Amino acid sequence: KFEVIYFYNVYGPKQVDSGSMATVIGIFEKQFEKKNPLTIVKPGSQARRFTHVIDTVEACYYAWKKNKCRHYSISSKKNFTILEVAKMFESKIKYLPSRKGERYASALTSLNLSNKVFKKFGNTSLEKYIKDFVKKN
Repeated sequence: KFEVIYFYNVYGPKQVDSGSMATVIGIFEKQFEKKNPLTIVKPGSQARRFTHVIDTVEACYYAWKKNKCRHYSISSKKNFTILEVAKMFESKIKYLPSRKGERYASALTSLNLSNKVFKKFGNTSLEKYIKDFVKKN
């Protein structure tokens, strides 16, 4: 028995904000708290889907309860560019040089080796999450 779940840029309380596994939102929050400019790898048009940790956990629970031996993806329905996300913080921005091999588009997994991937979408608004964070800090 198994359930496979693909996660997309999970963010929320206690997220990793430094090191190789740091999340974009975690990095931006840490930079914001330290009053540093938010760093964006050029050109900033890289698009991603972000999923709140609560939506992610709910999708995991849903898959476990269904017990159908399926593949699922959990993400937001909305794509955001990294620049759009940084602007939500209403902070200064510093551009870093572009990176070779940078992925510019966010693609949801739709097929695996044996069957279809069932898509689940989160309900938590990234815009509201960031707005609330900025207000508290």
